[in-house]
Amino acid sequence: MTNILVAVLLLAGQATGSDYEPAEWFRDSRVLSCSPESLSVSDTLVLTLGQGHGRELAIRRVSDNTWYFLVVGLPADDESQLMSPDQFAAATRAEIPATFQARTSGGPLEPVLNRPGKYEAYVSDILESEVGGHVCSFNYTGMSPNNSFKPKPLRGSA
Repeated sequence: MTNILVAVLLLAGQATGSDYEPAEWFRDSRVLSCSPESLSVSDTLVLTLGQGHGRELAIRRVSDNTWYFLVVGLPADDESQLMSPDQFAAATRAEIPATFQARTSGGPLEPVLNRPGKYEAYVSDILESEVGGHVCSFNYTGMSPNNSFKPKPLRGSA
């Protein structure tokens, strides 16, 4: 009887998907690299794409796990894309201005790089799957020190 119970539990575990393995994300600059390592609002993120980098692209803000899908196979009708999946798959380089706008899931259109901090770029054949792919990291500083707001001293003050 114990053998039957063990067999049933093993089969039930397989049927409920206990074999799930999360996607693996690799760091390999021959497939995906981000430059510059740190950029400001006036800069452009350059992705260097190697052979087999995939058909889809997303940017993730690490601090709050916010995802922006810039190239996907089936975008919503009102979603702007950086380029089509076929164009992305054939590309060897993608340039993303710091001011490029996209939506989070159900959110408003906003600049993808809108808060200083660490970001990651993800490429894959199918981002929202167990397929996995490649990732690279970069930092966004926001306003550069030369362009930051500096109040002018009041007339007559030292």
